[in-house]
Amino acid sequence: MHGYFGWYEPALAVAALAALVLVRPAWLRTRRPIGETARRISTTAFAVLLAQESLERSLEAGRPAFAALTPAQLLVLLLGIVASALLLAVTLRAGQAVAARLLQRPAPRLSIVERWSVVTVRRRQTRPLAGRFALRAPPLVAG
Repeated sequence: MHGYFGWYEPALAVAALAALVLVRPAWLRTRRPIGETARRISTTAFAVLLAQESLERSLEAGRPAFAALTPAQLLVLLLGIVASALLLAVTLRAGQAVAARLLQRPAPRLSIVERWSVVTVRRRQTRPLAGRFALRAPPLVAG
């Protein structure tokens, strides 16, 4: 219908992606696992999409109306959101690595977690006076 906007959507998508990778807002600068980042992005995107659809239907109907989707529509919607969020998370991580290399900054590292060890008890240093030959206290005074 609006063929003259054919160039607009891809250009806007590339500009938005470049802004996300280059500007890197604070809430996207993370070294969390890619799956957790994708889950956070997809949850937010799904909530915004449902709110937008509910608002559009409410304005069209003139009364509050929630977005009603068929199971097939919901499945396609969820798959699209998850795939897009995963792609965005991978792109953000790759962009952060490239930006860190270009700016000569090392990428932020994960904090070291204490690892499991077979050693269960640490040996304490022996105290020479606490062996078999310890000094005794004076006897209690009876009284």
